[in-house]
Amino acid sequence: MLVHDYFAHGNFAIRMSRFGVRGRVFAENLAWGSGVMSANDTVAHWLASPPHRTVLLDPTLRRIGVATPIGAFGGFARATLVTADFAG
Repeated sequence: MLVHDYFAHGNFAIRMSRFGVRGRVFAENLAWGSGVMSANDTVAHWLASPPHRTVLLDPTLRRIGVATPIGAFGGFARATLVTADFAG
């Protein structure tokens, strides 16, 4: 997303398949902000959002992969993107 300057889930199922992720259920939370974002702030925002909270608290999602690239994005010289992919 950072390289191509877009912010969207895209074809999540195909992406998980390409990385060899297996499971019965999958979910993804995304976030971005200008500057450097703390993990605490990101999770607090997700917990305040009902759909994101549902993903975070789903007991069937037992595996997680997280990426936090920092770079030029959305008109900002320095932004952080956060991708959290979950599988169960």
